[in-house]
This record gives sequence, C-alpha cells and structure tokens, in this order.
Amino acid sequence: MKTTAIVAEYNPFHNGHLYQMTEARSKSQADFIVVIMSGDFVQRGEPALLDKYARTRMALEAGADLVLELPAAFACASAEAFAGAAASILDSLGAVDFLSYGCEYENENFTRILLSLFLKEPEGFSRLLRRHLTQGCTYPQAWAAAAGEYLVQHSIPVPEDFDAVLSSPNWILGLEYQKALLRLHSSISPLPILRRGGYHSEVIPDEKSEGYASAAAIRRILLEKGDAQGRAGKDSLPGVLAAQLPFCTLRQLGGARLLQADDFSAALGYALLRASESELASILDISADLAARIRRLLPGYRGFSAFTDELKTRQLTRSRTSRALLHLLLNIRSDAFFRYKEDGYAYYARVLGFRKESAPLLTEIKKKGRIPLLTKMADARRILTDFYGTDRPETLQAALSLLDTDLFASSLYALTAALGTNRPPVHEFSRGLVLL
Repeated sequence: MKTTAIVAEYNPFHNGHLYQMTEARSKSQADFIVVIMSGDFVQRGEPALLDKYARTRMALEAGADLVLELPAAFACASAEAFAGAAASILDSLGAVDFLSYGCEYENENFTRILLSLFLKEPEGFSRLLRRHLTQGCTYPQAWAAAAGEYLVQHSIPVPEDFDAVLSSPNWILGLEYQKALLRLHSSISPLPILRRGGYHSEVIPDEKSEGYASAAAIRRILLEKGDAQGRAGKDSLPGVLAAQLPFCTLRQLGGARLLQADDFSAALGYALLRASESELASILDISADLAARIRRLLPGYRGFSAFTDELKTRQLTRSRTSRALLHLLLNIRSDAFFRYKEDGYAYYARVLGFRKESAPLLTEIKKKGRIPLLTKMADARRILTDFYGTDRPETLQAALSLLDTDLFASSLYALTAALGTNRPPVHEFSRGLVLL
C-alpha cells in the first residue's frame, strides 16, 4: 500500500490543485492521498474564504482519501514552522510514503545545493544574509540575494531565472519540506510537481493559455463579484471562473458567504485595546519594537487590513505583519509556540473527513501511528489525557494548549460567519466528519 501526502490550504480548491493531486497520485502510484490542510485561518495571516469543512468536502470530492487539519498555531506560522509541523505530523502517522508539493523549477542538483545552504548556513552565506538584512531587505529578499552572491562567489552556475525562482514562496516552502524530512530522518520521500501558472499572479488565464489561475487571482475575482454581505454571486461564478474551478468547488461557493480579514476587525480591535505593550510583546512574531509601534498607532485603528498596511515596513512584509496580528487575535504566545517546536510539533492528528473506501489507510495509521488520531472533538481532551497520561504532564499540557487554540480559532470563525444571519454558530463539538 502506497500513500502520498499533500500539504494545502485549498483557499479555494482550483484546477491547479486538481492537477497536482492527479500528478502526485500518478507519479507515486499511490493507493491513497492524504491531505493535511490549514483549518479556518491561513498562512498569510487571514481567514480562509470558506470554513475548513467546505474545503474538506472539495478535497474529498476531487479525489483525496483522507483530510487532516494542520493546527491553527502552525497553519498561520512562518514557512519553516508551517512545513516543519506538517512534515512532523505526517511522519508520525507511520503510513505516508511521499510528500508532494508544487514547485516552479525542476533541477535536482541545484535544489540539492540550495538545500545545503538551508541546512548548514555556512559562515560566508550567513555573513551575506546578515548584511542584506541590515540593508533593509525582508528575510525572503535577503535570503535570495545572499544565496545568489554566495553561489557566484563559489563559481556555482545559477539558472537565468534564478531571482524569479528564489522569490517564489513555494520554492522556499519546498526546501522547508525537504529540510524538515531530513531533520526528522523520515522515510517519506519528497515528490515535487512542476507548477503550471503563477502562484501570485492575479491574472485569470485566457482560454488559449495552458496554465491555471492562482488562488490569489480566484480570491480577487470572488471578492469583487460578491454581494454586499460578502456572498459569492451564483450568477457570476460560472461565467468568470467556471473554466478554473472544478464542480466540487463551484458547488460550495455558490451563494456562500466569503470571509476576509476585515470581518474580524472588531475582534482584533478589542484584542489590541485590552493588551498592554508587554502583553503584545509576548505574542508570537510581535517584537518589542512592533509592540511599541502598535501602541503608538492604535488610536488611528480603522480595521484589520488598514492597520496591517500601517504597521508594515521595509523589513516587515505585509504577510508577516498580518500573521502577527492574527497571532494576537488567536492568543498564540511565543513561549507556548516554542514549546510546540521543541516537542517536534506533532501531538495529534485531527481528522476532518475521509472517503469510506479509505478504511484500510485509517487502520494502518491506527496500527503504526505514534500520535493519537482525533475523530470527535468532544472526546479529544480525554483521548489526549489517556495517551500522554501522568508520565508526561508537560507534554499533555502543551497538547491541550494547542487543542484549545484550535477550538478557539474554529469558534471565532464560526461566530463571525454567523453574524448578521438568522442562524447561530455551530459549535466545533457538534460538527461531524465529512464522509464520502
């Protein structure tokens, strides 16, 4: 039995994702596809357009066999933590053979060279990296510039499109997956799939183009075409996006309310008002300087997006700033997060949905897995307590803390989605698995 895993956000699931899933299954000859997916909040520090259950159904209808949730604390973290946590959880299942991810460039030898820089960071490279950071570059810009200079200094040929390749978030993410697997001494093999279409391009390809629209382009169109309540227009979807979205996604989007950062403006404003400067500085990714800047600019607060734009600087990208604010909103503290990292991230695997014919895969995970499998959130605390017991009280405390963050994130998302409607939010304990 072969199993291939994919780490994803599916925000929303589009034809590029379908292509990757199909290629990954074909290249690995996998019997099962496992997806570990961000929950209700995503890495760029914003809510997903649709909740994790709708996106789980998209993935299962498109061909995935099992969908797990990447805990919220890791889903909205840096690329290193995002990839490291996903790889660690997948490795702990004991039943995954390949980890597939999209990439913009296929050159195994060049990838190996860059991976060596990632892992070892030789002194010459580290010196270049520090220099570019002090010159005001963001970390991704500094890393790409330092890598380019280091390779030239050591007479290592680089591809013509080196700068474009290194500026791609997914290229860096792919290296982070490989780095994580190496550090875990994992038996999981990396399986890159060449991407078709630009990851960040906001242009929808025309009928003659061979590429796929990016999730960023699709989100832009969806939000532009939505009504005053943020609902995706039923009539506009087929005409604009039918060629880019599979039916499983169109069905979930039609008439659905789409959440965005500013839907959480009041909640974030409350969190900002009640936090002292020292409390702000205890939150993940909020430095003392950023905490002081937040307090200084807070009187002019006009909402989540506007405040993110005000806070970002040359060194602090908009995504990183938004992530920092989201960490405050979800109360993700630095001390707790570094404990998760120290423990290796993997405390449990939470199941969101599966195909009934994937029963052999679940049986294999239950037999070989090294972490508990959570299928019913109402029972999660008991399961974790029974698994870690009294022998590992600090690990149990960390696992329960991570679980509480997941529950809070889901509750906040559900409450926000229900505001202005005639229906109450559905509590996470009342949610059943998505079964196909």
